[in-house]
Amino acid sequence: MFQIVRYNIVSGKLPEEFENFKIVHLSDLHGALYGKHNQLLVEGIVKESPHMIVMTGDMADSSAHAVPRLVDLCEQLCGLYPVYYVVGNHEQALSQKILDKLLKKLRKLGVVVLDNSWCTISHQGAGIRLYGLVTPQVYYKDRLREYKRGVSFSRENVEEALGKAPLGFNMMLAHNPLYYPAYGRWGADLVFAGHIHGGVIRIPGLGGLLSPDMTFFPKYDSGYFREYGRHLVVSRGLGNHFLVRVMNPPEVVAVTLKIPYNRQLSASE
Repeated sequence: MFQIVRYNIVSGKLPEEFENFKIVHLSDLHGALYGKHNQLLVEGIVKESPHMIVMTGDMADSSAHAVPRLVDLCEQLCGLYPVYYVVGNHEQALSQKILDKLLKKLRKLGVVVLDNSWCTISHQGAGIRLYGLVTPQVYYKDRLREYKRGVSFSRENVEEALGKAPLGFNMMLAHNPLYYPAYGRWGADLVFAGHIHGGVIRIPGLGGLLSPDMTFFPKYDSGYFREYGRHLVVSRGLGNHFLVRVMNPPEVVAVTLKIPYNRQLSASE
């Protein structure tokens, strides 16, 4: 069974209208099933009463039932909440025909697929931008695929994909947290990511042991990170693709946005 993990994100850049705005974050499902038609997963999400759902890739892969199970899950969730989605490396590894068909189905259901693009999240008359960054396969340190030794994803690469970051509070969906410093330098105030599967094997006091690229003790393995006043939330994911999880249960992440307490006081005076 999965855990529900909750974080509060406090930022002075948030519009006051987004106080207590809740986001459920799903990642790396890899075709896993929680009850018939993922009923247990849907019920867990509903209990959180989110305003929106974000999915940060590898929700489907090349396994037999992964794509139809994702479509079925999105069909249920889109009837309840706005859903936003960015692909991960496993969706990108699908044949172009299968991937195009999958994304067409998701869009038809109402999922907002962000492919190096952005949309506005509106709430109570205010708005913040949500970006979806697709990192090309060459930047995933997978020695069996397209990775080229020595490449690194920079702020300039983010700007090339998304344009310049505007003023205000900017959220980003990006499957791979490895390049989080570049996302922050670009102007992402809150990034949702996955990919690392919590490090697969978690060692108390040390964190996750291994990333999918076979790097030991990856820095952004799972959880909440705050650097230079910006925020990163990395999901341990819901499925499994390599090795067996040890002391590393799958999770659904619930994030609540908060404005600083001093601004709340000012608004009430």
